[in-house]
Amino acid sequence: MTTQLSLPQPLISRASSLEERIQGSQATRIIGEFVSTSALFPILDAIQGIAANGWINYLSGPAHYVLFAAAFVQAWFLGTTKSDTWQSRFVGNLLAFMLYAPLDMAIEGVEFFTKPYHWLFGAFSLLMATLSALQIISKDVSLWQIVTTLLLNVSKILLFPAMYLIIEMGLEISTQLSWRAWQDYMASSGHKFIFYGALLFGVLLGLAEAQRINYAQFLRYLAGQLKKYSEWSLGSDLITDAIDDPEALRLRRVKRTILFMDVRGFTAWSEQVDPQQAVQMLNKFYNAAETVISRHQGHKPNFTADEIMTRFKTAGSALDAALELQQALGPILTPYNLAVGIGLHTGEVIEGLMGSDSTRKYDIIGDAANTAKRLESSAGRGEILISEATHQACLNG
Repeated sequence: MTTQLSLPQPLISRASSLEERIQGSQATRIIGEFVSTSALFPILDAIQGIAANGWINYLSGPAHYVLFAAAFVQAWFLGTTKSDTWQSRFVGNLLAFMLYAPLDMAIEGVEFFTKPYHWLFGAFSLLMATLSALQIISKDVSLWQIVTTLLLNVSKILLFPAMYLIIEMGLEISTQLSWRAWQDYMASSGHKFIFYGALLFGVLLGLAEAQRINYAQFLRYLAGQLKKYSEWSLGSDLITDAIDDPEALRLRRVKRTILFMDVRGFTAWSEQVDPQQAVQMLNKFYNAAETVISRHQGHKPNFTADEIMTRFKTAGSALDAALELQQALGPILTPYNLAVGIGLHTGEVIEGLMGSDSTRKYDIIGDAANTAKRLESSAGRGEILISEATHQACLNG
């Protein structure tokens, strides 16, 4: 009796968490976008509102809640978008203003256009959108990546003196962009200190951010490469287990159903064909076999020339895999007059990381593996030989 089993949810979750640890989870990306860019203007607006009118008046104004809600939607969009392109960055950084402006217009009416900090919000959003898009466009050019990162951080820091200029000078919309207002503001040494201090602070933050981005990109690339190489032999679920618990790879006795499979007639056939043709056929054979084994939750297979060995936690999934392997590999092997023989045996083995101090492999040893190999050697073309232990395990499973 065979049973088609689906991939268990915990395995999917573990594989996803490994990818999230390299790229960052969706929640951390949303929070990062919110605190680094999207919430800057709402926070400064809250500070000036509370300082000018007090907590009660600020909290009673509905426009402030709309502003923070729009900022969160923007952060959510930028943090969850699957394709991080310059178009998504440009639109995403304008999203908060595009949501806030019409809603606040409905609350305040034409008075919305008389408030200079609304214009500042729009200009700041457009600047962030443009620089963020340029940062994506220039990500492959180190110098321009540094320049755009510097400009982004300087612009964020300069938002503070810009907001302070509007509040301190009590500017109206007709004069907020005038050169005279700027000269009056900079006439004060205290204002000069705020402006130049913010400018220098922005440059220093920009340089630090550029270095952090470069280092983070390298770490993500390195982690991605190591993940790919290690998954070739271990699989993402076992790697995640080992990260969470270093003892996961230790040697231990476990019950497994071992599958051996060998291509009948391969040696004689390979001696008569071009080596490249033999390798191409083997690669197709490996890919097709691993796809089936993975679908039935088998361990990463060991490839030795035309032989494949793997193991399963249940006899039923191993038998299902063996039956599907015969069907899936037929179209690949039949044109060359080749076929596979498969042997299955269920028993106790020692599983874990074994080898020398410099070379190790996650593998199994034990009489159960030897028995499965002997069954495979006795199987004819297109046959599956199973032991009595595997047969009983399938009946009981």
